[in-house]
Order: sequence, then C-alpha cells, then structure tokens
Amino acid sequence: MTYAFAGARRRALLPLLLSWAGAWAGGAALGGAVACSADTTSSDDGNGFTVHCHYDLGDATCQAAFPGQPFCNTCVDKSQDLGCVSTTPPPGCSSNGTPTDTGEDDESEDESSTGSTSLDPTTESATAPDTTVDSTESTGVPYTCEEEGQLDEDCEAIDPSAAYCVGATCVGCGDVGGDPFCLSVDGTRPVCGESTNACLGCEMGGDGFCTDETPVCAATGECRGCTSHIECPGTACHIAADDPLAGSCFAANEVVWVDRGAICPGTGTQAAPSCSLAATLAAIPADGNVVIALVGGTPYDEHAVAVSGTTVAILGTAGVPALVGQPAQGESSLAIEGARVYVQGVRVVGNTESHGISCGNGTLWLDASEVRENAEYGVYVTSPCDVTVRGASVHNNAGGGIRQLGGALVLDNAVVGQNGDGARGPGVNLQFADLTAIYATIAGNDGVGSDSIQCLEATGRVRNSIVTGVAQSSIDLDCFVFDFETNAVDTAAFATPESVQVGAYDDFWFIDPDAGDFRLANPPFTPFGDVALWADGDPELDADGTMRPQGGERGYAGVDEP
Repeated sequence: MTYAFAGARRRALLPLLLSWAGAWAGGAALGGAVACSADTTSSDDGNGFTVHCHYDLGDATCQAAFPGQPFCNTCVDKSQDLGCVSTTPPPGCSSNGTPTDTGEDDESEDESSTGSTSLDPTTESATAPDTTVDSTESTGVPYTCEEEGQLDEDCEAIDPSAAYCVGATCVGCGDVGGDPFCLSVDGTRPVCGESTNACLGCEMGGDGFCTDETPVCAATGECRGCTSHIECPGTACHIAADDPLAGSCFAANEVVWVDRGAICPGTGTQAAPSCSLAATLAAIPADGNVVIALVGGTPYDEHAVAVSGTTVAILGTAGVPALVGQPAQGESSLAIEGARVYVQGVRVVGNTESHGISCGNGTLWLDASEVRENAEYGVYVTSPCDVTVRGASVHNNAGGGIRQLGGALVLDNAVVGQNGDGARGPGVNLQFADLTAIYATIAGNDGVGSDSIQCLEATGRVRNSIVTGVAQSSIDLDCFVFDFETNAVDTAAFATPESVQVGAYDDFWFIDPDAGDFRLANPPFTPFGDVALWADGDPELDADGTMRPQGGERGYAGVDEP
C-alpha cells in the first residue's frame, strides 16, 4: 500500500488536532485494557503520600486536589500526585473511584487482578518491582513512560512500533490517531506508516509515497502539490489555482506525442507521433486532460486552437519547437478558447499576419518560453483570461507586448521588452484587468502614448521590477491606483521613496535585447542594484537560476541577479 499525504484532508483536521494533542481520546483503538504495574493500594507508603485516587473518589478526587490533573490513572503510582494526571488515561487505566476501604482483603483482590505486589512500607525499597526499561525487558512488566504525547526514546528502544508515550503507556501512532497524531508530534514526519506503526517523513517512504494531489516530497518531510512541470517527470503539473486538479500531475496515459515532421496522421505515441498540433488539440474531448510532448525541428505552420473545457500542457521536447502560424491567414499561432493551457519550452515566433497567442475566457500559463517577432501583439486577450508569464519573455512583437482585457496578468521573473513600433501598442495594455509584476523587466517598449504600461480601469502591484520605455515617463498616469514598491522606474510619479528613478531606456544596459536577452551587461554601471527587497513568497531564484539576496539585503531589480 502506498501513502498519500492528502493535504486538504490533513489541514481540515488540524484545528481539531491542536485541541486534542496530548489529551488522548478514542482509546478503543488500542484494542483492550492496559495492564498496571503501579502501586495503587497502600494507604500510606511511609513518605506521607495518602491513598491512591482510585481508592478515593477517582476523577473527583483529582479535580479537587489537582485541578490541572483532573483524571485518575490506575496505572500511575500513587507517589505521583496520588495517580492524578492531566490527560485521559487509556482503557484499563481509568477510574471513577471505589469505596475508600483499603483493608487487606481489597488489597489482595486488587493485587491478584493486576499482578502488583503489596508490600509493607518498611520493606518496600528492597522488594518493590523495578519499572526501568531493563526490568520491563526481563520481567514483562509494562514500562511507565513520561514523555507524554511525544516520541519516547525508552519506548522506542523497547519496541519501535510503540515508540510514543500516551497516557503513560507506550503506543504506536496508529493506535492514537494516525496521521494527525504524527503531525502534532513532528511536522517533518506527518504520516503514520501502516506496516511500522511509526511516524514517517516522505523522504523515508520511497517511490510512490507521495501521490495524487500531493505528489512532491518537500524538504519539511510533508508531501505537497507540484508547482512546476519538472516535478512531474514524464508528464506535467496542474499548476493554476483555478485548475480542479491543482497540485497534481497529469497521468502518464494522458501524454500524446506530436511532431510536425512526422508521417501523417500518426497515432500519438513516441514511436509514431501525430503530425499536427492543430488536429491533436481539436480531438481532445470536453473536460479532457492531455499533455502534448511537442517535438522541435519542423515549424508548426498552423492555427492551433485549444477548445473549451480542455486542460492541456504543451511541452517542448527534442529541441525547442516553433509555432509560426498559418501563412496567409489573419489568425494567431495558438488560440485559447475557453481552455486551460500550460506552455513550456516553446517559441511562438514569426507570425506574419497576426498575434502570437490569443486567449479568451481561459487560462494561459507560459513557462520558460518566448513569444517574439509576431506582426501584432505577442499575447492578445480578447475577453477575460488569466495569464501568467513565469521565467519567460514576450519581446520584439510589432503590435505590442501583452494586451490584457479582463482577468489577471502575472509577470514573475518575466521580460516584456522592445515591443511596439511607435504607432501601436505598448509593452503592457491593461483594460479592466489586474497586474502583478514581481522581478519583471518591462523595458524598451515603444507604443502610442505611454510606452511601458497603459491602464483603463485597471488595478495592480509592481515590486522589485524595472520599468523603462523608449520615452521617459512610460507608465500611464491612469495606473495611479497601483502599488509600486522597490522598483527602478522612469516615471517620477511612481518612484516611491524606497524605489529609484531611472532615465529612458538604454539598450546598453542589457546583453542582447534584440534576441530577448535582458540580463545586465555591466551590472555595477546600471542603476538597478541595491533596489529590490525580497519578501516571503517572492521567487528565490532569478530567471537564470541565481539565488537572490534574502534576509533584508537589497538586490537587483528585474529578472537578472548578477
């Protein structure tokens, strides 16, 4: 059997767990009474301790004498606060009290039923049974543990499958709540192993331990959802928050191979791939989930449409495939029509008639890809569509960079550069939309009006980013509702005290803007250093994998941390 740490279910149990941890209940899981080795019978042991709570009024005695220890545990010696404890005893150790008569007949009867030996107080030290671990191993007398609600090393030494102390008794995690108990004891070992009865971290479980909606083993020992395609070897990840399968990997049997240079029509296997991206997308049924392994080489000269209701991952393989659009047609190279589409490792390039990608009423997630040198916009949203550009670039598109009509646009370690021809769109055109830009480089764009960002009834936030246009003051003043923080910007109105104002775009700041390489050419001589301030949730790495400064140290704005 494999174990999946079902995140949503575990989180739902956590509030209950926090109130329950340490107060063991539902003891029936232990499957029977617990034998007692404690002395509960003597009315006085010579050291001033009176009768065990069991021979008084049980829980009532404890509640009166020790309000913080309201339970009477017959398996705890009376020398320990009369046997009063703070947690509910396991089965066989609980007591509601008996008559206070502690005569010899009662003592003998109790001793015969529990296996304890009643001793004269004057000789008890010489003949009392030893409750150490060694005695437990040699005599079979149960060990009374003390690390309540925790891993007890002595319990573990006696029996690794009963390594936890609950109700002064050594138990396994499966006996006292399973996964929620493990999470309360040690967050790095949140799963109760079925065969071991011990708490496990995912790194201890081997292949197949993390599955379903939490397929990735985190450094904390918990299984978590995937956030990138690389975490789903051989398939892809359902990344978007609006994806019903968010956090899980596509199934292995959902992979279809496509190679524009293959013999048509093909069967979609790696050995006999389909020859058409357009035909493959059209054949996906409503609500279908498909990973398209797109082979590089021959350009895809098609108008490919992802149809409504489908969820598709298009992943470049065997080179970087190029979507160039269908010649002599005024259609985008890739159209998203009510679908959810993930694109990674793909170029959408050189459409001489129209946009690179169009999207309406859907979701586009663009990773490690570029959209460039298209006749119109790189990405053109026709109706509300959520677009994420992560570690990717939209550059050198004549009509403009990204036109966002409704929905949300996220630029995460992303470049929007050198778009527009001075007569059409800017870098980012936001209409009734929301923008989040984190460590973005929006530079060298040239549109009618403001070059970098234009707004119409838009909202947004821009942090740790570079914004500079061909003409200075490249951010539309209608973007005044945005939150700007720790940026390098060319518009004085948005250069907040923790930001820096820079001049108009200078292509000498970057390595090769014409090729979309917006890494810094000579970092110390640019105005972008000591600007950005990393915060929790920000990308830890820059666009090419360099670790960003953290812990309050200032770094470079934009996609590149030299």
